[in-house]
Amino acid sequence: MPKRDYYEVLGVGRDAAPDALKKAYRKLAMKFHPDQNPDDVSAAEKFKELTEAFQVLSDPDKRMRYDRFGHDAPGIHGGPGAVDIGSMADFFDSIFGSVFGGAPRARRRGGHPGRDLQYDLTITLEQAVSGTDVRVTIPRPVRCDTCQGSGTAPGTAPDKCGRCSGTGTVRLESGIFAMSATCPSCGGAGEVVRNRCPGCDGRGLSVKDQQFEVGIPAGADDGAVKIIPGAGEQGRGGAPDGDLHIVIHVQDHPIFMRRGMNLLCAIKVGFPQAVLGAEVDVPTVDGPVKMRIKPGTESGQTYRLKGKGVPMLRGSGRGDELVRVEVDIPRKLTARQKELVAELGKELGTEIETRPRTFIEKLKDLLE
Repeated sequence: MPKRDYYEVLGVGRDAAPDALKKAYRKLAMKFHPDQNPDDVSAAEKFKELTEAFQVLSDPDKRMRYDRFGHDAPGIHGGPGAVDIGSMADFFDSIFGSVFGGAPRARRRGGHPGRDLQYDLTITLEQAVSGTDVRVTIPRPVRCDTCQGSGTAPGTAPDKCGRCSGTGTVRLESGIFAMSATCPSCGGAGEVVRNRCPGCDGRGLSVKDQQFEVGIPAGADDGAVKIIPGAGEQGRGGAPDGDLHIVIHVQDHPIFMRRGMNLLCAIKVGFPQAVLGAEVDVPTVDGPVKMRIKPGTESGQTYRLKGKGVPMLRGSGRGDELVRVEVDIPRKLTARQKELVAELGKELGTEIETRPRTFIEKLKDLLE
């Protein structure tokens, strides 16, 4: 099968600058690296093709000869013999530094790292504001007591993988390039289980309920994640355990709404209180407090209670509580109350014209 044009392989034009070549190769190499695709043999072939193209086009002299003579250009592949680039660690580091951000490039032979687990924890707003310790019980995959995580039946041992001869890697060659990739048959362990453990059916893990103490800091917000290192799925073959990710969900509150570090609530006051001013009881997460409203307070006016909000997660201090005042206008009045309101209106210059109530209006009052 004829080789594809190197510029086509990298997805760049023939006039691409060196930085554009490097950027294109970096993106595609991270996508098709064999360690990122252990079960896809075609990814390894694509990765080798990418690397071959980049090694030629990134060298000014080789690129000039390739542009003139194509794949038959002399000396563009660095002489006879295969170039073993392994997992490309040294090659990547020399060009990009750490392409994969320090992520492991290959599975440790015989080891199976534990996966991270997630647990959704629901708490009250009061718990989120004050902080609390919560004991949670999670179903955690742990090493099987029967086989100690090996997955094999007692008295038996895993067999050496026939595909990789126990090395955990296979060698792929194409033209002058040769490279190593994780063995797709054993997943890099170098061993396969023939006689499965009856306690875990060969998985090496069994699920058990375990308890963990979770410390929720004061000021925790909805959606926050707390990580307990090593509390996830247990690793096998000496590999590390996964982590436990606690996702915090704060329940809706019947009185308060949270806005950042502030809390919002609404209270109702009577018409005389709003007109004359008064000292009223206001709920807070710490318990009720007294708040004075000014004479002439209008419905919808907001008062601020300093330091009655949510504590700062990092640093000192707390947010505030914003109290919206709603004036409660009575719908039903006695004859005497109506008389008094009418007199007040007259004194204030807003005299109310009264008329006898109709039968329909009286009937509506009875039905309400």
